[in-house]
Amino acid sequence: MGVYSHSTKYEYKVGERGSRYRHGTFWFVRKRSDDMFEVRPLNAHHVPSGVSRLVSHEDFLQYYTPELAYYQENTMPCLDNLRKKVRMGRRYFNMGQLERAEQEFCDAVLLQDDNVDSNMGLSEVYAEQQQFTKLRSVLDKLMNIDEVFREEQRHKFNEFGINLRKKELYDDAIRFYSKALEVNDEDENLHFNIARAFYSKDLIKECRKHLRRAIDINPKMNEAQLFLRSVDKDIAFEKEMRRKEQEGRAAIARGLKKRSRNDAPESKRIKLEF
Repeated sequence: MGVYSHSTKYEYKVGERGSRYRHGTFWFVRKRSDDMFEVRPLNAHHVPSGVSRLVSHEDFLQYYTPELAYYQENTMPCLDNLRKKVRMGRRYFNMGQLERAEQEFCDAVLLQDDNVDSNMGLSEVYAEQQQFTKLRSVLDKLMNIDEVFREEQRHKFNEFGINLRKKELYDDAIRFYSKALEVNDEDENLHFNIARAFYSKDLIKECRKHLRRAIDINPKMNEAQLFLRSVDKDIAFEKEMRRKEQEGRAAIARGLKKRSRNDAPESKRIKLEF
């Protein structure tokens, strides 16, 4: 919707150059439903940043005023610049120019600290560079950005988790998917993907649990059904191998025992003469 000013007092003040401005704060507003609005404060770069909150339709009409000129003169150019930096960072990353990609993503983060795309881009750069300390620092930040796990971001965070798993960062992938499942436990794709990460760590019990959950949510999810059957076959095969191994050990033990009896010297009997 744009930028709105918020004030409990509807009074205008006069600036040094005679311009009139509203005494209050500026907020970026999005309509969430017919009777609910989401507002986020603007930072020093005129872009939304920080914790958002929901405002009722009644309070919004009473306390918020549209600031079209402010939005056009300040917020729009900064948002365009932010998107450009993220776009350039992604382009450099795809070209393998990791240092330039890192610079663009870092510049974007400076404009909006909790920007999802720039932080995800940075994490991919650090994963590629194997700078794991920096990677985990960015991941910690992402885990605390509610925007990351919104429904409309589902494709992005699913793909992000997949990339972590493909880099063999299984613990990080599991941590990321677990956070996503806290927000939405009804996403069969999340359960399927976290199951694959658990499988890669040989945590079969957790793997099967999430595969069963994915199938419960979507019984027609063929990938989960095939994966579960494959896992169950592996389990059955391992059980059979352990059984044969135990039988083999038992047979060897019996053979050794029999051999020791056969090889034992017979006790000499003392003949008693009367």
